[in-house]
Amino acid sequence: MSDTISIYKGDNHRECDIDEAKKSFAQYLQTENLNFLIGCGCSSNVEDGKELAIPIMNGLYKSFFEGNPDFDIAGIDPKDKFDNNLESMLDTMLSIKMTNYLVKTDERIDEKIKAVQKHIVDKIINGQNCKSVLDYYKSFYLKLVQPSRRQPINIFTTNYDLFNEQALDSLGFYYNNGFSGSCIRKFNPNVYNYVYVENMNLHKDVWGRVSSFFNLYKIHGSINWVVKNNEVFEKPVDSCVEERVLIYPTPQKDRSTLMTPYSDLMRNMQQELVKNNSVLVTLGYSFSDDHINRIILNSLSNPSFKLIVLGSGTNIKKLIELNDKRIIVINSDNKIHYFKNFVKELMPDIEESIQEEMELTDGVAAIKEFESLSEDK
Repeated sequence: MSDTISIYKGDNHRECDIDEAKKSFAQYLQTENLNFLIGCGCSSNVEDGKELAIPIMNGLYKSFFEGNPDFDIAGIDPKDKFDNNLESMLDTMLSIKMTNYLVKTDERIDEKIKAVQKHIVDKIINGQNCKSVLDYYKSFYLKLVQPSRRQPINIFTTNYDLFNEQALDSLGFYYNNGFSGSCIRKFNPNVYNYVYVENMNLHKDVWGRVSSFFNLYKIHGSINWVVKNNEVFEKPVDSCVEERVLIYPTPQKDRSTLMTPYSDLMRNMQQELVKNNSVLVTLGYSFSDDHINRIILNSLSNPSFKLIVLGSGTNIKKLIELNDKRIIVINSDNKIHYFKNFVKELMPDIEESIQEEMELTDGVAAIKEFESLSEDK
């Protein structure tokens, strides 16, 4: 990618080439208290004007009306009323639901809200099979692993999809996602206090932690979480018959974060970001969630905290205008801040030892191939 990269740091703005930007970004990945916030933009992949994965908010809005051209709210066609913003439309629908207790404005409003929510779920389930996006996530994690790292990397995400889990599982990397158990997996926030070690030799004074280890916090819930008897369980997507545990994109999500499991996840996020020398890198996040923004901005009370923002837009421009040298914004006209460009161009190369480990011949596959060749002969 031939591009001029813009880097904003406080009131300083400089432009550089991709090699200099890559070198500059790499230094932030060396911190032991490293955190990422992954937003919905990371699970979208538009090629030739067509969405191949999971649409962002305006894409969800447009696709909803493509499939529901006769949809109305209180007898009014809402298609051009909400500036392609599904969040604003859901907010209005929830307000109508509340006023229905006094005046019956729309007797089918509950059914219509569920139709919008089902559309969101269906788009996520269908879109999370996109191989190209999964490959970006796998590259992202491969490039993060450093043999010298001993602290888990924290991955916070507002996304409901399973791209993170699919990537980590396929790479064979260890991670905590807040659930314990094997046959029955139940939410247990204490899991985030655990780590994997390389050798449980009880004669050793210090155990070496696994370097490719992550904590995954899905702060808005997940497509494969369900609630039953006030407890949250993790299940295969196609067997989720109970109520899914999701914070849908409405302003009421601020209130929802006070409930379990969201309160536990948000509290952990706050605790991680206030640690000394913490770095938070945001990807595909537009800073439109007030409850998350408060946690991030409150972290600036810690003098050693740094915020690295990959993105552009109105809210990110406001961050630049704070003129705080601990807030670094990186973007470019050629969209270096888009997830796939960030992974391919701006992240450091995969560590040689990690690359060699990933290229090792799989023993089971080798046996099968050897035996099949013997049979052919």
